[in-house]
This record gives sequence, structure tokens and C-alpha cells, in this order.
Amino acid sequence: MASPPPTDGRAPFRPDIEGLRAIAVLLVLAYHARIPGFTGGYIGVDVFYVVSGFLITGLIVRELQATGRVDLPAFYTRRARRLLPAALVVIAVTVVASAIVLPPLRVPDVAGDGAAAALYVSNIRFAAQATDYLQAELDPSPLLHFWSLGVEEQFYLFWPALLFFVAGRRFDARRLGLVVAIVAIVSFALGIVWTSTDAPLAFFLLPARAWELAVGAGLALGMTRLARLPASAGAVAVAVGLALIGIGGVTFDTATPFPGTAAILPVAGAALVIAGGLPRPLNPLSRL
Repeated sequence: MASPPPTDGRAPFRPDIEGLRAIAVLLVLAYHARIPGFTGGYIGVDVFYVVSGFLITGLIVRELQATGRVDLPAFYTRRARRLLPAALVVIAVTVVASAIVLPPLRVPDVAGDGAAAALYVSNIRFAAQATDYLQAELDPSPLLHFWSLGVEEQFYLFWPALLFFVAGRRFDARRLGLVVAIVAIVSFALGIVWTSTDAPLAFFLLPARAWELAVGAGLALGMTRLARLPASAGAVAVAVGLALIGIGGVTFDTATPFPGTAAILPVAGAALVIAGGLPRPLNPLSRL
């Protein structure tokens, strides 16, 4: 670590990662608000996946190093406390509002979407609908955005246990790195194949998206070495990373085969911004 972690096991607060999250949110909002010039704003989700993989894997690794194990009940309790209250409120309000403003025939579909979102499986439901020719022409669900949360939570169903199993009693970062690399490579290859053969599966399902979270996990494993880079190198990394994210946000559109190889742009960009903020003293771009 670039600086000692707090005694509760959390990483030092990274304001620059909060800034990266803000960029991701603004890209998604601009895309869905159809603001001219942001036709690829949907890549904000990919930026989030890298951030999530970095932060959550870092938390797991620190626990493994400190205790030699992962307290899975505590891990899932923290996830539930952080996500479920707000998510359930959004789902409930959306379903009720849909019953008021949408045609009656749409309400059962939205209620089903709500149940799937509450169980973190809405991405699977939407993938099935998009590949079913009888349902492919349905209007978008008002709960469509929960697909990305479904992908993330499905990833964390197996990820802590996998890292614990691989790390063993004697923490081995190299062995963990190998597993992370294998997950990333297999998932990326599957994403490329599915993008060309069955795009909805590639877009919505975890197997084609896991590599994006794994890239963030790789950064978490390499924090110590990355923190030794000169601050000037960090500034260059952040500049290049922001440029890659920006290029994807303004040049991609709905015709871009995605995720496929196109997702490399936002994923690499997010990784560079995160890595560039690790060296100390913090470079001016990360401060900004």
C-alpha cells in the first residue's frame, strides 16, 4: 500500500476514485439523456466494474493478509447493508409508479423485473428477453439499469471464496495473480465470441463481463509495486486513461459491437486512472 490502511481493514480513501465514479455517472446520464456528442456514454458501467474490482478485491486481500481467511457472512452482510435498502426502495417506487402510469398489460412484466432486480438476476431476465424473438420488441423496462448491479453481485457470490481457496494458509500473491489472469482471459475471450454470435448474452451476462472486474482485481494485487512509480508517470497514466474513456464516450454508439474488443478502451482507461493515483505525492491530474 502507498500508505498504511486504517485499522478496520479499509483502504485509505481515494478522492480521485470518487472523481472517476463521477465521470462514469455523468457519461451514463448524458447518454440516456441523449445529450449530443455522448453516444458512447454507456461505457460508464465498464468504468464502474474496474473500480469495483479494485476496491472490493483490495478489501478481501487485506483481510486474507491480516487473518488468513475471509469472513464470508460479514462480507455479504456489508454488501446487503450498503445496497439493499436503497435498491428495494427504488424497485418498490418504480413498480408502484409503473402500475399508475403504464398500460395495465405492462405491469406484470415490470413486477417480474422488480422481483428479478431484488434477487440480483435481472441481467439474466433481460438477456433471455432480448434473445427471445417473442419478447425482443418489448419496450425497455423502467428497471433495466439493475442489470449491471446483477452482474456485479453475481461476481461477488463466488469471488471471495475463490480468492480464499487459492490464497491458502500462506498468502501467495503470485498464485492469486495467476487465477485473476485466467479469469480475465477466459472471460474476455468469451465476451468476444458472444459479441459476434449472441450480443445480448455478451452485454448482460457475467461470464462475458467478469474480465472487467478482474482487471480491477489485478490492480489491487499490484498496488505495492504501482505505488513505487514516479508521480510524473502517474500523471501520464491518468491523462492517457481519461483520454481513452473520453474517446469511447464520444465515438462509440449503439452500432458499436459491445462489449467485445471495444470494451478494452474504457476498461484500460479506468485502470490507468486508478493506477496513476497510487504513487505519492499525488499528481496534479489525480488531485483535479
